[in-house]
Amino acid sequence: MKKFLRKICPFILFILVLELAIPIAVDPYNVFHWKEIRDNGVEPNSNYIKMQYVLHNPDKFDSFLFGSSRTGFINVDRIPEGKWYNMSYSEGLPEEHLDNLKELIENGIIPKNVMIGVDNISAFVDPDLHQNQFYRIPYPRGNKLGFYANYFSIKGVILSLDVILNYEPTDPDYVERYYANGCTVRDPSLGGTWEGDAPYWDDYYRDYMSYAIDDMKEISALCEEYGINLIVFTNPIYYRTYQQSKFYGYDNFLFWLSGASGGGYYNFSGESAITMDRRYYYESSHYTEELGDMIIDRIFYGKTDESLESQGFGMYVTDDNIEEFKTALANH
Repeated sequence: MKKFLRKICPFILFILVLELAIPIAVDPYNVFHWKEIRDNGVEPNSNYIKMQYVLHNPDKFDSFLFGSSRTGFINVDRIPEGKWYNMSYSEGLPEEHLDNLKELIENGIIPKNVMIGVDNISAFVDPDLHQNQFYRIPYPRGNKLGFYANYFSIKGVILSLDVILNYEPTDPDYVERYYANGCTVRDPSLGGTWEGDAPYWDDYYRDYMSYAIDDMKEISALCEEYGINLIVFTNPIYYRTYQQSKFYGYDNFLFWLSGASGGGYYNFSGESAITMDRRYYYESSHYTEELGDMIIDRIFYGKTDESLESQGFGMYVTDDNIEEFKTALANH
């Protein structure tokens, strides 16, 4: 028996090494290569990668934009004050932003500015779902070993190989930009060219509005405690996606948000001349950089348009003008 065990031990060790080495080497979601990600065609776990990057470079940035992949198209380099980094990632949620902000603070990183973009994803997605999605597993504040264990999956590697092997990079600046400002870029000429007009909607959307509002209240309180300037805005989701969201109560989320965002927020949601114009969207989920520039122009450069604000676009919403806001949302 001992001879047999001695004979098979090297084989067992070899298998174990492969079980570890292959996932680390292929690393489709770039969690083991967070210092220098590879543009491999698989969506990286940007929540984890960006948090690791900021935590290991505590003096590089002093201001952060949190949000879903939609806010990735906001060019933070255009913001006039602060050293900004775009922390956006796929389906970024208020609960995760709260945890990430706590992690930054606990590690001695007290931002000067925190900007958060929310939308129907914030209102309708259960954060627990992300625990089972490789590219969305939240940053591990406690059990880091359990986090890494998710990625020692041969099955996950095999499923990603077809994408990796057949992928041809088209964005030569992707990696450099990822670390410079965290922003996303697409060919602007693609705006409005997608087929169909269906709203962006997933079958797992449910009502999590009250939970998201509570998370926003906690974020607001945390920012007040540490003297962080908090800026909240709603993403200008495509009007068909807004209509679908409104059917499930999204307007209530917008009404409640004014009392959960540290005094008020900038609204870009609704049916307006902008959100009804396909040219400002890559599909019915993501808006273009041009529309992202409009958000920056309104918030940081004070550019206003009376006609658009009468439709709710660019309106600063507070508890005091909530009735006026309701009228604006109906004015389309």
